[in-house]
Amino acid sequence: MKMTTTKRTDDDLAARFEHFEFDSSTHTARDPLRALHWAAQFRAYLDQQLADVVAEAREAGATWTQIGDALGVSHQAAMKRFKRSA
Repeated sequence: MKMTTTKRTDDDLAARFEHFEFDSSTHTARDPLRALHWAAQFRAYLDQQLADVVAEAREAGATWTQIGDALGVSHQAAMKRFKRSA
């Protein structure tokens, strides 16, 4: 089974998550590859959102220590992960 990658906008993904309903009476088994694909799309979306918010925080004057505290990591870890994008 070949999975195709479709780039989705923030609004597309938000709509999918807002309207997601799981009915266990009609879905007795899940396709793990489809679930993996969906989870990967969700993670990519969240990673981008996180990078965008970190960049906004830096532009607003937040320090790496403050950002690290908000993320629950050290300032070094926050800087290492996001310095390129901020």
